[in-house]
Amino acid sequence: MIALLHTGAAKFPQNLLPRARQAVCSLLPAGVLKEYSSIISRKLASHGFGACMAAMSSFPPQRYHYFLVLDFEATCDKPQIHPQLTGIIQGMVDGQPSLQQVLERVDEWMAKEGLLDPSVKSIFVTCGDWDLKVMLPGQCQYLGLPVADYFKQWINLKKAYSFAMGSWPKNGLLDMNKGLNLQHIGRPHSGIDDCKNIANIMKTLAHRGFIFKQTSKPF
Repeated sequence: MIALLHTGAAKFPQNLLPRARQAVCSLLPAGVLKEYSSIISRKLASHGFGACMAAMSSFPPQRYHYFLVLDFEATCDKPQIHPQLTGIIQGMVDGQPSLQQVLERVDEWMAKEGLLDPSVKSIFVTCGDWDLKVMLPGQCQYLGLPVADYFKQWINLKKAYSFAMGSWPKNGLLDMNKGLNLQHIGRPHSGIDDCKNIANIMKTLAHRGFIFKQTSKPF
């Protein structure tokens, strides 16, 4: 799941503003990032991914024009503790695009939205470091695929929240929503719902004047 949030940063290309202000919510091509081969012994069976766009032009200026909110969900071959943790079943991923095809579609989408323009500053946002530090690089290494540079820097929302609020959210999104008096959207461990919650938390922190910055270390 990716949520594209426009921050209203100075000197943003005007041709992209109308799309951001429409607060469009849509999915990438069918099956995007829903199925991968596993890193080792096919332990990662499937992942959820989608895209939505929401305007943030009324917020205080940020360092980035866009925040790309991303969340992967994974289920093991034989879940022992929470078999319905993600809600993903095999029927949802059968016949869907391969990881290589998905990443190609993501790159096309990034180009279409103007996010590959050097003058446009964007960064991925995740709830933790696992998605882009472990999961995606590991999958790409296993399959012999390159990792695009735009996946190599991100904001860990847990770290951003701790900087803003002075406490670490041990239970992730649930603690962050509670700390900000926000209603949790949807159900936990749904890629789409998790991204909506991440975006909502970000908007709330931004409205309070928090300035987001990269938390990952350069590759």
